[in-house]
Amino acid sequence: MRRLLALGFCLALALATRAHAADILAFVPGPHAVGSTNLEVTPPKDRPLIDYLNGSKDGAYLPAVLTHPQAVPQLQVTVPANQPGAGAIAGKPQPVVLHILYPTTAGNPRPDYAFPYKDTGDAVVPHMQGPADKPLLADPAAKYPLIVYSGGYNTHGLWHLGHLKGLASHGYIVVNLFHGDGRVPGFPETVTLREAGVRAALDHVLADPVFGPAIDRDRIGASGASAGGMTVLALLGGVDPKYPAHNPREPRIKAGFGLVPFMGATLGVWPFAVDGWHLGREFEGLAAVKAPFFAVYADQDKSVSPDAVRAGVRRLGGPAWAVELPGEGHLLSAAAEREAYSWELTFFDAFLRGDAQARAKLAATTTVRDVGKGKMTYVSAGR
Repeated sequence: MRRLLALGFCLALALATRAHAADILAFVPGPHAVGSTNLEVTPPKDRPLIDYLNGSKDGAYLPAVLTHPQAVPQLQVTVPANQPGAGAIAGKPQPVVLHILYPTTAGNPRPDYAFPYKDTGDAVVPHMQGPADKPLLADPAAKYPLIVYSGGYNTHGLWHLGHLKGLASHGYIVVNLFHGDGRVPGFPETVTLREAGVRAALDHVLADPVFGPAIDRDRIGASGASAGGMTVLALLGGVDPKYPAHNPREPRIKAGFGLVPFMGATLGVWPFAVDGWHLGREFEGLAAVKAPFFAVYADQDKSVSPDAVRAGVRRLGGPAWAVELPGEGHLLSAAAEREAYSWELTFFDAFLRGDAQARAKLAATTTVRDVGKGKMTYVSAGR
């Protein structure tokens, strides 16, 4: 019977491909209102708030300005002393702040919170929990898919707030990490703390008395932008060939998405150059990635080489897709962002929800309706 079902699915997929399924719809908010864990801050008087959002070398970081620290999900993350690249942070606990967004009831009475920082696309924290509030899920009996999000290097969670609210509105629980890259001594240490932070974030949310039972543990994905894309690839099994004994794979993560994903480069110039080839200079470390991965990248990107993304995706050992956005740079236009999020939602619906129609669209569709100008440059069903 299982074989017949599998054959039936493959036939349906082939027919959908042959018929060239309808274009993917441009990303719009989903049917759910969105709730949020607490993120209230008391702005500092002595220095800019950005120092606490991104972190700084003198140790400033978000917990120091939280108004209700006991109400905010916080971790103490320790990078193992024997982990390559851990450097000065090896074995030393580092605080990491989480922000969790989730589908909530249409009548959620909790007010939105206007985060007091303006240099960001979206600073409205929706239906934010108060100090004594518990998460108010749209359906407490439901099992929701989970997406953990890792932003770009030296960015903070507010930069991605609008995007992640959109994912939550489509029925996903989303865990957003404030990595605080600015407080870490160098890029190799940042890489290790990011990987350990995502793992610890999964441990935390799955152990939470409300979120844990509401999450389908077989439907966990990871999404990331720029350096966050490399974090996702590492957690899917991408290895640094210089350290073959160290495998960062996180088996709970079943699929990954990368927006302008950083694949590797030499950072800076001699004699101060830093090795950023954490997946191999020929991206050979990506052959170990067997889980599905989708990349959206920009052909005019000066921060993440489009050639590197093309080459890296071709080295992946599992199902892979790549879409190029012509005329776009590292910071995408609003229309290009909307297109990228359309691909992302379709991809996660396909591989976290098991939506056969979404899978058929990935197999057959090369454009996003109304805003789409991206070009599919690579598709592989795996090896």
